[in-house]
Amino acid sequence: MTDLTEFQRKSRKAHPQGFEPGIVWNPETGGTITAALDQEPDEAIWGVLIADWGLDPERTMVVPGSLQIRAWDAPDPEGGLRRLFYYRATLKPREANDDRADIEALCKMVMKRKPVSGTTSSTTKAAMVVLLADWQLGKGEGGGSEATIERIMAAQDRTLVRLKELRKVGRGVSTVYLVGLGDLVEQCSGHYSMQAHQTDLDRREQMRLARRLILRFVDLLVGAGYKVVLGAVPGNHGENRNSAGKAYTTWTDNDDLAVFDGVAEVCAANPDRYSGVSVPLGAIAENLTMTLDIEGVAVGFAHGHQFGRGAGGSVSKIENWLKGQALGRQSIGDADILFSGHYHHFVCSESSGRTVFQSPASDGGSYWFTANTGANSPAGLLTLLIGEGCGARGWSDLAIL
Repeated sequence: MTDLTEFQRKSRKAHPQGFEPGIVWNPETGGTITAALDQEPDEAIWGVLIADWGLDPERTMVVPGSLQIRAWDAPDPEGGLRRLFYYRATLKPREANDDRADIEALCKMVMKRKPVSGTTSSTTKAAMVVLLADWQLGKGEGGGSEATIERIMAAQDRTLVRLKELRKVGRGVSTVYLVGLGDLVEQCSGHYSMQAHQTDLDRREQMRLARRLILRFVDLLVGAGYKVVLGAVPGNHGENRNSAGKAYTTWTDNDDLAVFDGVAEVCAANPDRYSGVSVPLGAIAENLTMTLDIEGVAVGFAHGHQFGRGAGGSVSKIENWLKGQALGRQSIGDADILFSGHYHHFVCSESSGRTVFQSPASDGGSYWFTANTGANSPAGLLTLLIGEGCGARGWSDLAIL
């Protein structure tokens, strides 16, 4: 015979049914309190009830509008009826949401704060990045090539002064990245109708002058004791174009890369002089973009002619292009900071969640662009520090020289 005692229903735990007297309390989020009273509660009783449940009335409150009351008439042992009340209310810590800041204490904090004395802390993990953008050597506008190289050399000289200034205030660095952003030469034809008439140097002369200017910059930095890292991406003016004005060989058959190739070979051939000069693998771009890890920050470089045309300003075009690169899992899509040129004016934007910089140009300007738009922008050399030592943004100490 089966022993039915094995199948007897086990006793279950008690579960809440509704308005049972009790309290549920979380010190951070609050809870509920339920109780029975023989009279309708008034405001004065809340503190007493909260204290009865072991909580501090000064730090606990009933949430306005949370009170629920049930009332009914029950026989009174002494005869007749008496009215009973059941109530339920929600509690919360006063400190969580209801204590306002002490304005007097805050003002005292402001008045007691002492100014920082001495220099700022040293930038221990950062490098200076210098963007060589849109020189367009050989372009005849704005004083021609002579005026352009004067601007470039003056900016190079100011870079050395800038490095000394940063060192004096505790922001010294040991490494400088010289990165070509494209369009360092003008080329001679195929970009606009008047180009052949306006250029004052042929293609070979333009490239020779670009090499000399880059090498001068390297020599200045090496002579001052800095390590130098070289890198470059191709621009549209450096393309090898046919008579129809179309690039017809490869994306990297580009004068903007060739001039850096020449400088890198000069440095490699003179290790005694240029032992502190390096070219990371792929830094002279193997396609239209290049990405480097600069002191812990992923930094991307692109000239900008690949950003496309259409509606929206330059920032919109840059950020939409970068979004596509990230979605496509391209290497440059990992960049925390993106540098570009091409548009010839300075921009810094953080609106996309990444930081994009558009570098100013060093050329002599464009009469046609100004005549069409009225816009123009001063020439300049973009410099800044980049690295984990620069804080949350990954960059600091920007200066256009």
